[in-house]
Parts: sequence; C-alpha cells; structure tokens
Amino acid sequence: MILRHQTRLHGDGCSLDNSSVQRGRPTSGQAIPRCVFTACLAAISFTISPANADDWPQWRGTQRDGVLRESGILTEIPQQGVKIRWRTKIHQGYSGPAVADGRVFVTDRRIDPDREGIICIDDSNGEILWQHDYPCEYADMEYGNGPRATPTIHDGKVYTLGTKGHLFCYDATDGKIIWQKDLVADYEARIPRYGVSAAPIIEGDLLIVMVGAKEDAAVMAFDRSTGEERWRTLGDRPAYSAPIIIDHGGVRQLIAWTAENVCSIDPTSGKVHWQSPFKATFDDAQVVASPVLRGDRLLCVGAWYRGSLMLRLDPGKPAAEVLWRTKKAPSTTFATPWFPEGEHLYTPLTDGGFGCFLAETGDEVWSTFDYTGERTGTAHITPIGEGAADGSGGRAFIFNQKGQLILVKLSPDGHEEIGRCLLVEATAGYRPQGPIAWSHPAYANRNVYARNDRELVCASLAAADYPIDPDAPALQTTSSRTLKGLEGRKAALGVAISPDGKITAAGTWIGEVKLINNADGSELPVPKKHRVTIDDVAFSPDGNRVVSAGGNEFQKNAEIVLWDIAAGKELARIPGHENKIYAVAFSPDGKTIATGSADRTVKLWDSTTLQERALLSGHADAVLSVVFSPDGKSLVSVDWSGAVRVWNPADGSEVASFKGHDEEILSVAFSPDGKTLATGSTDWTVKLWDFATRKQRSVLEGHRGAVYSVAFSPDGNTLASGSGDQTIKLWDLATERERRILRGHDSGITD
Repeated sequence: MILRHQTRLHGDGCSLDNSSVQRGRPTSGQAIPRCVFTACLAAISFTISPANADDWPQWRGTQRDGVLRESGILTEIPQQGVKIRWRTKIHQGYSGPAVADGRVFVTDRRIDPDREGIICIDDSNGEILWQHDYPCEYADMEYGNGPRATPTIHDGKVYTLGTKGHLFCYDATDGKIIWQKDLVADYEARIPRYGVSAAPIIEGDLLIVMVGAKEDAAVMAFDRSTGEERWRTLGDRPAYSAPIIIDHGGVRQLIAWTAENVCSIDPTSGKVHWQSPFKATFDDAQVVASPVLRGDRLLCVGAWYRGSLMLRLDPGKPAAEVLWRTKKAPSTTFATPWFPEGEHLYTPLTDGGFGCFLAETGDEVWSTFDYTGERTGTAHITPIGEGAADGSGGRAFIFNQKGQLILVKLSPDGHEEIGRCLLVEATAGYRPQGPIAWSHPAYANRNVYARNDRELVCASLAAADYPIDPDAPALQTTSSRTLKGLEGRKAALGVAISPDGKITAAGTWIGEVKLINNADGSELPVPKKHRVTIDDVAFSPDGNRVVSAGGNEFQKNAEIVLWDIAAGKELARIPGHENKIYAVAFSPDGKTIATGSADRTVKLWDSTTLQERALLSGHADAVLSVVFSPDGKSLVSVDWSGAVRVWNPADGSEVASFKGHDEEILSVAFSPDGKTLATGSTDWTVKLWDFATRKQRSVLEGHRGAVYSVAFSPDGNTLASGSGDQTIKLWDLATERERRILRGHDSGITD
C-alpha cells in the first residue's frame, strides 16, 4: 500500500488543512518533523516505487528523450488558457521539476544568506512535504538565479546536483540524506562560469555524473546507494550538456558531450569507446543541448552560432564517423532539438527563431520567429504522443522564455500554431531586455509543471478537462493600436504619455528613446542614444521635456538624460547612481526630478541642470518605483524588500516608513486628490492605502502574475494595473471590484 502525505505544514509541521492552492512555504532551514497520525497509520509502510510511464522522473522524462507519450492530451489550447491545479511558492532556480509517484521535486536558491536546496511537493494539492537546504555561495556565479540540473528520481531516492557541485542522495519519502559529496572539495571539480548544469543519470546500480574534475575525472560513476566511487574517466573541460545512454553497436553506450569532445563511454567500467572532437572555443556555453539519437545518427546542436555535428554510428561495434559538421547553423541557445525519424529535425535557434533542417546536411528548410520572437530568445520543445518518435503526429508543445505554452503542428512543409497561453510569468531578471523563464517544464499525469523564480505551477493538459462547447461565447477582445518599432531588441521597458496626450515616450533596452506622435504613429527626432538600457521615462508637467534613466545589471554605468522635445536635442546627461536606475519622476512644479536605483538610494535633481540636490538613504534593497504627491509636498518610494518610504522633497528628510507587502513592491501611484496610495507587488496584489494615516484600506486580487505598474485615471474613479500575466485590469474604486480585463500583450506589462 502506498500512503501519500497531504499535509499543510504550519507551526510544528503537523497537518491543519488540505488547501488546494499552496502559496506559502516554511522558512529557509526550518526543521520539518514527521507527524504521528495514529498507531495504525504509523505502521503503514510508505514507499516510492520505480517510475511509471506517466512520470517525468529526470531530465527530459522517463526515457530522457523529451517526448510526452501520454494519451488523452488536449488537442487545442482554450482561449482562456489551461486550468491551474495548484501553485506552490518556491525561490530562484533554472532547474526543471521532476515528477514520480505522486510527488514533485524541484531545486531552488534562497538569498541573504545564500542557500541552495530541494523541495518535495505533493502532486495532488501542491503542499510541501519536506525540504532541505544548505549553504552555497553564489558571489562569482554569472546569471546566478539558482540550481540548473533537474533532480533524478529512482528506486525511492532522489539525486540533486547543485550549481557549485554539491551532490546529494535523499530518501524520497522523508528527505533524509543518504549520502552526499562536495565535488569541488572531494575531486577538485572545475565549475563552469554559469554553474554545474548536467543532470546525473542512472545506469544499473550506478549514478553517473559530469564532474569536470582534473586527473581524468571529467565523468565519474558512483554507487547510487552508498556514494562510493566506481570509476572515473576523461580529462576534458566540463560543459553543460546532460548525458544520455543508448543501445547501439551491440553495446550500451554513455554519450557525454564535454567542452572538448562528443564521447562514447562504457557505462559499467568507464572505458572510452570513441571520441569525436567538438571543441568549445567561444565559451563552454556553446555545449548545452543534450545529444539526440535517431536510428544510426547522433545529433549534437551547438550554441551561439558555433555550428552543429551529426555523427553516423557503426551498427556492428561502438564507433562513429562524422556525417556533417557546420560552422554556424543550425545553432540553438540551450534547448535540445527534436529529431524524429525521417529526414528532418526541428530546433529553437540562437537568433530567437525556430527552424526545420535537413537531417542529411544540416541545411535550413524553413524558419520562423513566431514562437520565441526575441533576439537570443529560446524555448523548449516537447513532441506529443506515440507518433512523436517518427514525426507522424507532428504535434508538440513549445514552452518559451516568455512563460508561454504553445501547441503547434510541425512538418517539413511548415508550421501551424494551434493555440497558446501564459503558463507561468517570466521573472528571472538577468537579461537587459526583461525577465525570462528558462527552465524546462515537466509533463506527467496529463499535467504540465513549470517554474519561475517565485512559484511552481501545475496545470492540466487532460483533454477531458476541456470539453468543447460550440455555444460558448467568444473571449472578449479589446480595441487597441500597436505602436511599431518597439518589439524584440527594441522592446520598451518604460513608457509615458505627454500631459496633452499627443506624444508617447518609450525607453528601450538597447538605449533608444522613442518619441511617437499618437495621431499618426510617426516618430519625432531624438539625436542620440543612451549607452545603457533605459528602464523608465517621464514627461515634465508642461510636456516640453522628457527625462530617461537606466543602466545595466553587471556594470556601474547608470545614467540620466534630459531631452528637449521641441528642439529634438539633449539638454544634460550625468552618470546618476552607482548602479542601475529603475524609476524616474518629475515633481508637479517641474523643478525637481526623483530617481530610484538598485544602489538602494533615491536622489533628487534640479530638473534644469541635473545637479544633485539631495541623497535619500534608508532603503534596504533596490528602489523600484518613485512618485510625487499631487501637491508636491511628499515623495513616496518603494523597494525590493516590500517597504514603502515617505520623504519630504523640500529638505530630503524621511517622514514615515511602513511594510507595504511581504514580497517585492514594483509600482506605486497617487490618486489625483492625493488621498489614496496604490502599490503593486510580486505577490500578485494591488493594495490601496489611506495616505494620511498610512493604513491599508483594501487589497485588490485577481492577477496571476506580479503587478509591475499601477495608474489612476484623471477623475480618480478607476485604477489600472499591469501585470506579468500579460493583462491590464481596470478596477472600479467605488466598489473596489474588477471592471474589465484588457488583453493583447504577449509578454509581461512592465510599465
């Protein structure tokens, strides 16, 4: 008998309720005792059996080939999106989830202080069953959002490999550590610049790991039950590609793609059968995708325009020859391609496209930007059904870095989109053009599981959950007009409309300020660019000037620029802050500019000369939004720690501070009469505050993503909120109810 815990942890960890939605979690490092239910239940054995066909127990599924083999999967994505079964609060990470025997496992990173760990979740309701974390310093780790490698589940144990080489074997039932290793301390493992990423693989009684250590220990095998070393081989530099195991040439072969070679290894002894050189020259990150076997051909698609390799394997012995090698394309970023039987393969591309290529030559057949749509944008492809191996079905799910789940049909003749929806908000903010969702989803039990830096989402893909109703009304659409030239690399991060409503100012991630005539869409001249990404723009009250500000995450190069609109010229430019500037605002009299920065400060500037007037310190984290009160007597700033601070702009003194949300506050706005303050947060809510008393008036709920922007209508009767769920909600402030939802964006709304 299998007994599955369905407890919600609270206080001492005992069961209190069985809520269907889990948004909370125990604090980092909290001990989680097992509850004693009754003497009878205590005697029942709790075991986890080997994974069944509907599970997704490791990187790319049961057979490690990225194919969804379940039947009964929906054949189109409804306009209203897929049904969310549960959401569970987690922290940062790039690793995908793994699913086995009614449990979901995911790794994440917590900060202040840096800790890395694993969470075990009940698949029936999203409740956290157990978790474990350990210290892990990320100071020197680029794109350091958390663990990369998907957990591997087998025979009642779960194996995790952390960003800095921490290898753990846990009891999957209760999280007890069975054995552990520090690959750096124990074997002098070399950590790639973006962190250890290759998920371990099980073979018999072995756990095989891409260690990347010196002394011929690039690949190592450990006894999966005890952690005892069984063999080591190769001296190659480590990369990021997760290995596979194949049956070919009469033997089992471990295929490991290092930063030096594509290698075939005897998985039982570590003996090297053959190697085909494929040296990473630009960066080890050009080796990320897993190798893919189809028939006698082995495909390795490289990244960053460094080409790809197709090998032909010998049918009678472990040997290989090069069928073709390219210098540039096809090239992915880190997604593993789909290579069905036949003469074609499909893959996301480094330039943000998606393409079909000839398997015999590597030549392009067709390509499109319909599914990723961004420069260097990427996606994960998961073919569906038993026909996935031979390509006869042609259907596949694409999960892109915007967090969208897309159902497509692919063939050598072209592609067809069957539907798409936002599955999870893109939140990881280590890209200049905005947040991303890079983790590979899992598909199990007719569900899809996807994560970002804040939550793990489980949504139903069962066709039975989406009966077709021919009489159902069509989803309401909203009339809108798209401003051209603000897509892809020129995506707008900050937008403002002039006081007379005639001009839109947009700041882009490539540093351009665009001034657009709202009547005809034409652009007004702006002679220069910023040297950095622009995060926010604001008009002066008279509409004659625009201020733009921004910066880049990895450099101390924040800057502020003041523009004269009529003359089309730059008035002043200064560095501004020690780090990226997230927010900028004019005072109502136009004499002062306020800026909020990642350096945890607010600065006040003379709007004519841009000379600094005051430095406002006190925030504990990055300042994300600033706003003046309508009478100009108060300035409010909000930050990443969830704090709200009120300042007197006349002398720079702090008037008040209070905790606004438990999570990050991203936006703040005053009502036209100055009596109400609105704040939007990553907790998906908008809060309304009585400004005079600093007391919370109400909470507006309904978004399915972080609230990046809030704004009052001129008459003060309506509040608009823009979210990472790709919608704008209009709220009636008299009733504090949702009045309307505006749809049409295909990425998060950030301003």
